[in-house]
Amino acid sequence: MKVQLLSDLHLERDPSFRAQPTPGVDVLVLAGDVGSYQRGSRLPDDDFGLAQFSPRLHPQTWPAVLYVPGNHEYDGLEFDPAHRRLQDTCARLGITWLEREVVVIGRTRFVGTTLWSDFDALAPRASSGGSPASLLARQLDQREKAFRAANFYLRKHTSLRHGEPMLADAWRELSLESQQWLRAQLATPFDGTTAVVTHFAPSLRSADPRYGLVPGTAGFCNDLDELLPLADLWMHGHLHCPVDYTVSGDDGGKPWSCRVVANPLGYAAKGEQATFAPAFSVDLPG
Repeated sequence: MKVQLLSDLHLERDPSFRAQPTPGVDVLVLAGDVGSYQRGSRLPDDDFGLAQFSPRLHPQTWPAVLYVPGNHEYDGLEFDPAHRRLQDTCARLGITWLEREVVVIGRTRFVGTTLWSDFDALAPRASSGGSPASLLARQLDQREKAFRAANFYLRKHTSLRHGEPMLADAWRELSLESQQWLRAQLATPFDGTTAVVTHFAPSLRSADPRYGLVPGTAGFCNDLDELLPLADLWMHGHLHCPVDYTVSGDDGGKPWSCRVVANPLGYAAKGEQATFAPAFSVDLPG
């Protein structure tokens, strides 16, 4: 099975962009931030830029499309109505909605969720030593730094709830809910390949090398490396840099390996599109 991966197209900036299918593609995965209605959006229609990926409108181009929303799809909109609108848009276009959903195609289980961020990726762990009280204080301090870094941006560009900006603490609640759901799905045995699709990254290994590990990194990456042994492939977006690495190990005598990939288009103004691979795909068995 050939799976093509695209994310962070940000069609609100360039709605003329047209993705092309990889020859022989079986499944297209859209890992979020396809298009938004943030201030200045140039999207001419109300479909978040998803229509060009519709198997219903373009059956000869896209055989199957799986979609997990990013954070920017909600920009400037009330979160809950926007969430329903995104889901309805996917249903109308024949795109498979993968937010907290599991879809089996052939011998591959696709498990999807936006994931969001808990802002604890850089927080110290118990192995760092110190008393429980000291550890908790350091964890909360690191989380607060991550909150401040995120909220500086979110106060200008984010979704709304009851007319108020959704700030980092609201994102954290969404992330904890998503993580609980994801853990339950990955703990369910499956006889085949497991491919996870998230918008936010599961590991600090995906951190953008341009910025290093700074408080803001925790708004892009989670520290969920303990889930990697439960997946064969993990596709994500959010960071505007290409990602392709493999983590492997041994779990009770059972070897495991998980490949983590991202293929974002990013922003032309920041020179990020130079590393975008339009035909990037992953071959899965079955």
